[in-house]
Amino acid sequence: MSYNLVSLFSGAGFLDIGFVESGFSILKGYELNSEFARAHNHNFSRRYNDEKLVEVIDITKVPAKSLPLCEGIIGGPPCQDFSAGNSNNTGVEGERGKLVWDFLKKIKYRRPNFFVFENVATLYTRKKHRTQALEPLLKEFDKLGYQTYFKVLNSLHYGIPQDRSRVFIVAFKKKIIKKLEKNGLQVFTWPEEQFNNPKKAFDWSKVHPFGSSLEEERIIEELGDFYPLTVHSRIYNNFDGTTLKNNVSFNPKSSKFQIISEGDDRRKSFKRLHRFRYSPTVAYGNNEVHLHPTLPRRLTVREALRLQSVPDWYYFPEDMTLQSMFKMVSNGVPVELSIKLAVQVKKVLDDYYGIIEPE
Repeated sequence: MSYNLVSLFSGAGFLDIGFVESGFSILKGYELNSEFARAHNHNFSRRYNDEKLVEVIDITKVPAKSLPLCEGIIGGPPCQDFSAGNSNNTGVEGERGKLVWDFLKKIKYRRPNFFVFENVATLYTRKKHRTQALEPLLKEFDKLGYQTYFKVLNSLHYGIPQDRSRVFIVAFKKKIIKKLEKNGLQVFTWPEEQFNNPKKAFDWSKVHPFGSSLEEERIIEELGDFYPLTVHSRIYNNFDGTTLKNNVSFNPKSSKFQIISEGDDRRKSFKRLHRFRYSPTVAYGNNEVHLHPTLPRRLTVREALRLQSVPDWYYFPEDMTLQSMFKMVSNGVPVELSIKLAVQVKKVLDDYYGIIEPE
């Protein structure tokens, strides 16, 4: 059974891909950035035959009553005002921080059977944001009749080679949860973690001089089940740079690209990845794209997309600027995590509609 969704703050579509691939349909999307919307429409029209799905518009200018009737609403309001990189600590007082309340406004009017909300981890970990935004949001959702499930998910725990923590709220109407409980069926559960505390569970490679020759076969064997959490597993395996889209690379002249050690990611800029370790968060502020582990250059867009677990069929139109492309990559939800989450949401809906009495 397929379920119709509305996508708010659609971005380039990474969260949406996960839900569509898991049996949902996007009726309509809304995105302020025209390049983000163009990338979304470009890929969804090619892959799913959805023409001009996403409208370029300020979501605050969209009347809640104009949203299509739908089973669910998904989206992640822009998070810069809540992010750890925001030195002003503006939170809900910032223009983008206020968008969480617009998300609430849309839920309050449309009352979908479920919704999914995504944002930066500091919405929970920073006390100001937790008390001024997250906790009030959860209370309002409860008043509206929703059973909410809240958790900080780290992509690394789900098999994606990136240390990326994000807040997720999944909510269902309480009547759905009560019906499931009444019939002895399982209510919503979070996707099962593939790795338990992987950052500490393995003695990861540290730092090596740039250009070092490593015993790759031996290291891969030692990594065992942890190998999928390495940069190597994504940007070296099954990677044909001559046929993949968005894989143009440039060899810069600066000597920094030649001298920074492999795995030296402690600095604010010029972080170099290690082949046999996971990547820091794929978030390239000020165009500070991470350096390739073994080549004297930054990552290509395709390599960054791989670290975000975006499938290779997805690509940005070549006339877009690199700045726009990397911004879209940075802002997205890892697709494989989105899929895992969507599968769990769909289980709840399938069980509910399997027992609901006809009206």
